[in-house]
Amino acid sequence: MPTTPHPTRGVTQCGRCGASIRWATVIGSGQRMPLNALPSPMGGYAAHTTGSGGLLVRELTRDRAEPEYLEWKAVAHWSSCTGGGSGQQPRATAPRARPARRRPTVQPPLWGQPGGPRQR
Repeated sequence: MPTTPHPTRGVTQCGRCGASIRWATVIGSGQRMPLNALPSPMGGYAAHTTGSGGLLVRELTRDRAEPEYLEWKAVAHWSSCTGGGSGQQPRATAPRARPARRRPTVQPPLWGQPGGPRQR
C-alpha cells in the first residue's frame, strides 16, 4: 500500500536549480541523498518516513522492485537537476568552514615598556 509524503514537511529548495527537494538517508550506507519532493511512478527509489520524522530511502532492486508498506517511489534529484553540469553524477559540495580568526598584526606594548600602560 504505497502512500504519499507530507506536502510541505521536510521540503527545502535545491541550491542550484531552486526545485523542491527532500533530503533522505540511504539505507545501508548512511549517506545523504536529495530526492525530488513529489513522488513519481517512474522513480527508482523507495522512500518512507521514520517515526522521528526522518526520511529513509532504498534503491529498488530486482528482488524488491515495488514499494512496500508505507513507501512511495521517489526520483533522485541529481538526475533531474537543471542547475548546471551533466545531471548524471551527484555533486557533493564541500561544507563551508568558518575562516580562522586573525590576530592583530601589531602587538600592544607590554607593562613597563615605552608607550605601555605603566610608564614612569
